[in-house]
Amino acid sequence: MKKKVSPTLIYFFGSFGGFMFGYDIGIINGALPGIKTTWSVNPWLEGLITSGLFVGAMLGASLMASLADRFGRRRMIMWSAVVFAIGALGSGISSNTSFLVIARIILGVAVGGASALVPMYMGEISPAETRGKLSGLNQLMITVGMLSAYGVNYAFVHVFQGWRWMLGGAVVPAIVLLFGAFLLPESPRFLVRIGKKELARQVLQSLRSSEEAESEYQAIINAQHSDAGSFKDLFSKMALPSVIAGCGLTLLQQIQGANTIFYYSSQILAKVFGSEIGGVVSTVGIGVVFVLATIVTLLIVDKFKRRTLFMSGSIGMGISLLLVGLIYPSAQANYAWATWTVFFLICLYVIFYAYSWAAVTWIVVGELFPSHIRGLATGIASTVNWFGNILVALFFPVLLETVGLSIIFFGFAAICVIGFLFAKYLLYETKGKSLEEIEMYLYDRSIGSVVGLMK
Repeated sequence: MKKKVSPTLIYFFGSFGGFMFGYDIGIINGALPGIKTTWSVNPWLEGLITSGLFVGAMLGASLMASLADRFGRRRMIMWSAVVFAIGALGSGISSNTSFLVIARIILGVAVGGASALVPMYMGEISPAETRGKLSGLNQLMITVGMLSAYGVNYAFVHVFQGWRWMLGGAVVPAIVLLFGAFLLPESPRFLVRIGKKELARQVLQSLRSSEEAESEYQAIINAQHSDAGSFKDLFSKMALPSVIAGCGLTLLQQIQGANTIFYYSSQILAKVFGSEIGGVVSTVGIGVVFVLATIVTLLIVDKFKRRTLFMSGSIGMGISLLLVGLIYPSAQANYAWATWTVFFLICLYVIFYAYSWAAVTWIVVGELFPSHIRGLATGIASTVNWFGNILVALFFPVLLETVGLSIIFFGFAAICVIGFLFAKYLLYETKGKSLEEIEMYLYDRSIGSVVGLMK
């Protein structure tokens, strides 16, 4: 590194891919009603337009994260920004629903790539003692991106074909990330693995004190660094526990009810409040709650064990969803107390989700895996995440028409119980551990030197 860049800027732009991720998750919430006005859209096509993003994201997560082990984290973040801009522009100028679905798939490739690359990159450049807070910037960026999208939705809700401005506006954050990526250093762990050890030391010195940089540099050098792992390596005794933990986390993050709220809250709350504008405005309120809860999470995340946050979050989320399912029929019957109680419970659910499965999942995914398969395994975990997204986005409109919201929320509450059990019995603790210490635990576990979970 010839020129020292502020660590603040590095962490900001390193996590900015999360903003793009969040914007496109949130923007479809307000764009769908306008799209349905422009074209005839049935529930299946509505689900396809929403889930097209996630089909592309499955491809992007596995492809770009795997390529990051070959070409570097920074370069692939830059390519994600380019693809994102192309997909956003295509979505905004779509001439029919087929064009829109294809553009959404292209956009999804970039979103999926960012979802895998950002946690990996942030995990590798952050110090162990504050890795939760710094890696959690990705989730803060996601929530700010979602809130920004809700604001854009509100601004263009009454504009003729305003959905085109909503979707096309994603070009702006893509350009910001592309130029910001030029300031990013490459991951020091990747640089060591490809033999650029002196450059890795320089990167660490730009982010740490001299003593901390040298200590971490020696730890990276002393750890075993092999060439990029193959798909077969995912099933080794050393790697498999981390792959199971990572894929389980990312799947459960998606199927415990959150995306039903974030993708379709405008429609859900429009039914509750009795108007489309009521649904959009209340969704902005949920976005504000999500951002504030995430900011508080970043202040406390390194003070609590990751597993504790997951388990308590699942309990709170499950109870909130159960109560929404019970009270929602009264809200539909226009009882004012029920209407506001449902809105309050959804906000409460968002708070529980924000400090647990929203923020901590991506922190832990950046920590779990051995270095030689980190890109590949992160890509697989992110692919599973997007598969869960597809299930929710594609089937929710149909289920809403057939079984109703209360039954859906009861089902999500049951899945929250599974999330609690998974965190308690299958997830090992990573708080305060360096990536090299986690890798050593996995190695010792594979040869039988340690038994059970790392606490």
